[in-house]
Amino acid sequence: MKRITPTLFPILAFALSISLTACNKSQFSGNNSEFEQIHNQLIDNGNEADETMDTEVHSYNFTLSENKTLSSIGYESNPDLSNVDYLIEIINTSDSSVVYSGNHQFSDNGISYVSPNTAVNLQSNVVYQLNRVQTNWNPYIDQTIGHLVRTTDADYPLNSGALTITESNFFDYGEAPQNWTQNFALPRIDLVFE
Repeated sequence: MKRITPTLFPILAFALSISLTACNKSQFSGNNSEFEQIHNQLIDNGNEADETMDTEVHSYNFTLSENKTLSSIGYESNPDLSNVDYLIEIINTSDSSVVYSGNHQFSDNGISYVSPNTAVNLQSNVVYQLNRVQTNWNPYIDQTIGHLVRTTDADYPLNSGALTITESNFFDYGEAPQNWTQNFALPRIDLVFE
């Protein structure tokens, strides 16, 4: 085993800090959506991007200030799950009705976009919950991690254009959201509207 000499340690530490800083400050470039603008503004404000949260559901709640039709959904798969479907759900929180439910595969080499398999018309002033669900993680739960930007309660609500994100959460499918994971981070699930 080769030992790190004391003179190399500061150089390696500096190189590691630069690479971590670059990774943790990365924005994404998609369709210049309202979500992308919110995500990238958080990065500009000093919030750190990360790839973590080994829960089956990555979620955020949002409202719209005007009626919108969903054009596409953007996400980046875990490399081990690039050939496995992710369930994307949009739920109307006032009556728990499922507004959209579709299984989609996403690239593991940057964010990629899919079109909904049915028309998704969203109404203004309704609170919707967007869920990215991945239950096919056998044999390791680590595969359920996803890209996100860390947040705190103080960051919410988040707004750009007609989109307002009111909260985020992470939990296991079929279970209630957890208080301790609420607003921990904003999962990078892009919604693009017509």
